[in-house]
Parts: sequence; structure tokens; C-alpha cells
Amino acid sequence: MSRIRHCVECPKCLTRYLIPFSPYGNGSYLIRTVEGCSDEYALYCSCRKSNAASVWRWNEVKTCAVANAAYDRGYGTPEEIVPLRNRPQDSWSTDVARSLNNLISKEKGETPAISSGADRID
Repeated sequence: MSRIRHCVECPKCLTRYLIPFSPYGNGSYLIRTVEGCSDEYALYCSCRKSNAASVWRWNEVKTCAVANAAYDRGYGTPEEIVPLRNRPQDSWSTDVARSLNNLISKEKGETPAISSGADRID
């Protein structure tokens, strides 16, 4: 059984880390670059001897299927933590903006505009 979680990957050793589990048992840690904001993270992986960090913006974070053993550790190999698919940049904010526009249109008594065929339910 696997779980769906957001993760980042060390560009050097390819270990994948689940975002909310920092610090990790292998000595690595993930921090927000701006306190209280989840727009950008810095990963300090234990494979790097210096203080070099890889920086991840929220739109670069991957949605992954995570094996139970990797979930228990908070990190794992590419075989244990597998990206589901590439998500479009800012898909969440686009969906929120579309929903708000539709809500405002409904309140005004207008018919909401459909921006693409992907939004239609046939």
C-alpha cells in the first residue's frame, strides 16, 4: 500500500524526501527559505559534505506515491517514492482563481465562462 505525498529530490544522490518529515533520520533536513511561507524550500542532504543546499520552489515539488517503509522514514529511493505525473505549474492557484471567478459570476446572476474543454463535464 502506498500514500500520496509531496516530495523533493536531492540532485546529487537522488534520495527523495517527504516535505513535512524534516529533519530526517539520515541527517538531512528541509527548511522553508522564508519563515511561515511554503513557496520555497532548501534541502540540505546528508550526501553533501558542505553546506550546499538545493532550492525548491513550490511549483517544482513533486506529488508522489510513497511506499510504507519510505513513509515511515520520511525519505526513500526513486523506487520507493515515485512521481505520479507532472503537474502543471500553479495548477492549484489556477483552479482557485477559476472557482472564484465562477462564484462571482453566479452571485451576479451571470453564466460562468468555461475556459477550456477540460473544464466541461459531458
